[in-house]
Amino acid sequence: MIPLARETVTLYNRRLVAGADGRKREVWRRRVLRGCSWVRAHERVRDDGVVRYAASVVCRIPASLDYLPPGEWDARGAPEGTFTLAAGDILVCGAVEDEITDGFSAAALLKKYERGGAMVVQSAKENTAVPGLAHYVARSSWGSAVQRGHRP
Repeated sequence: MIPLARETVTLYNRRLVAGADGRKREVWRRRVLRGCSWVRAHERVRDDGVVRYAASVVCRIPASLDYLPPGEWDARGAPEGTFTLAAGDILVCGAVEDEITDGFSAAALLKKYERGGAMVVQSAKENTAVPGLAHYVARSSWGSAVQRGHRP
């Protein structure tokens, strides 16, 4: 549990899988997480050689027995009932029911929830060494190359 963290977030884990034609495609898994924190801030960023201000988001997710590190999650075939946190995943502030499909893209999801809070995870970290405060951290900067649609 994270003290004073009362937000609900929806996590979309991204996984690249080979299709019947051998080409890789994105498959998304949605999971609602409670007891999180979602903090927006402004920071100076350097993007394509230009320094400007951009909004950043830090989301902290309480530690869970359902969590697997990204490499293990992929190696085990993304087992049902588990989640991970890695660059390229998407977080939306609030509980949402939308599924990312061929008819509703990740870009459409980000656009739909950009005002209320949606981000592509740029970096993720496990902070699980301190009992009682164990959590995972996801960070992103709005307006960065990743937010404009480029994938890590």
